[in-house]
Amino acid sequence: MKILLVNPPSGSLTIGLKHLAKIEPLGLEIIGASVPGHDIELLDMELDTDLHGALQRFQPDIVGASAQVVQTYTAHNVLKTAKEFNPDILTIVGGHHASLCPHEFNAPYIDVVVIGEGVPAFRELVARWDEKREIDFDDIRGLGLHRAGEFHLTEPRPLPTNLNHMPQPDRTLTKKYRARYYYLFENSVASIQTSLGCTFPCNFCSCQHFTRRHFIARSPELIVEDLKTIKEDFVMFCDDHSFIDVKRMERLFELIQAAGIRKRYFAYTRTDCVVNNPEIFAKWASIGLVMVMTGLEAIDDTRIKQVNKRSNVQINEEAIEILARNGIVLSAGFLVMPDYTEEDFKRIDAYARRHPNIALTELTPLTPLPGTGFYHEVKDQITTHNREVYDLAHFVLPTTNLQPAKMYRLIQKYYFRIILRAIWRLKLYRPRYVFKPHIPRLIVGALRVASLMYRTHKDAHDLPLPLVRQ
Repeated sequence: MKILLVNPPSGSLTIGLKHLAKIEPLGLEIIGASVPGHDIELLDMELDTDLHGALQRFQPDIVGASAQVVQTYTAHNVLKTAKEFNPDILTIVGGHHASLCPHEFNAPYIDVVVIGEGVPAFRELVARWDEKREIDFDDIRGLGLHRAGEFHLTEPRPLPTNLNHMPQPDRTLTKKYRARYYYLFENSVASIQTSLGCTFPCNFCSCQHFTRRHFIARSPELIVEDLKTIKEDFVMFCDDHSFIDVKRMERLFELIQAAGIRKRYFAYTRTDCVVNNPEIFAKWASIGLVMVMTGLEAIDDTRIKQVNKRSNVQINEEAIEILARNGIVLSAGFLVMPDYTEEDFKRIDAYARRHPNIALTELTPLTPLPGTGFYHEVKDQITTHNREVYDLAHFVLPTTNLQPAKMYRLIQKYYFRIILRAIWRLKLYRPRYVFKPHIPRLIVGALRVASLMYRTHKDAHDLPLPLVRQ
């Protein structure tokens, strides 16, 4: 049986990292590996938009698409196109946003919405379709099914206790794209998933809702087996919080060291985890951890408490110093609150200047992500339900002290300073970076972001507002 897996492009209004990074669709590589014995192709539409050509050439029996929030409309378009091409194709959507908001994918051209961790559900769907070629899935758990205009949810699928049932990703599915994947200034990039979820209650974060505040991990032994197959030099841990289980990361460190694997790593963590476990970060620095991304969120405790972060400025300061001591640079995230003034931007910029270890700074407008408790709390205040702008770069809540256009201009202004600071602190002016083959694409992407930001702040009062089913 022929199965086409599609990574839809982000929306045309989406900013974020879309234009500054192209990362392998790891979830689809895992899904593709979960059904051996079938003919699988993967179309990454961030790099190849010829969906019609792929359908015509491959003639699939099943088309599956993944959907993050900014891919909501494009995932619809992919599956609608597949049904129009051949009504007998089984169309399936899954992924983070489809799991949190399955009703947004209630459409006659979408046969199945997979809710939650997708490997077991996809295996069952493929086996059933291969056997019957009819939509008889009511006994398969964790699905949303379109029935004559109605949307029916099957029995929920329990959370797995671990991720050891997941196959190793089939990276041959992206072989033709791999030379074109990059992350900012890194052009030899691969991704790995070692866990799902986070146990902390930050009210703006959607990852805790996906796993209902459970942390679900993969065994260190299986992670090392995956790492051994990765050819790229720079490996991104696509976890919500890689270091939440320190004993697991201690074991993983030992196995990587024993195997003689030499990579450079990027991972997400919390500052309190760094402060409470400085020794594990020292060990990981010795085997290649070069950058961590963490949300500092604010430079005063009142703001940090406002988002239920359970941290404080002192913890942040200690974490920055520990990471600096071990040669690990920081990508620091700061929330831009709706009531910010230019003085708040100046204070964040001054804070970053004072800390040489902050190589990158992210200015993230506070965004009530669909499916979170925060979204439902402020739903009546939201200015747009256009999913393309839920990219952590647009204001979807009303700003109170400054007009949106002014807020966007300030973000532009301070991102220009952030870029110059990153070039200096990371020594990106050296030939080893300047002459990397992807740098022209990165420059074009940065110019595209600037153009989109200009359009956004110029027309901030007049964003198109296609509504989704609520």
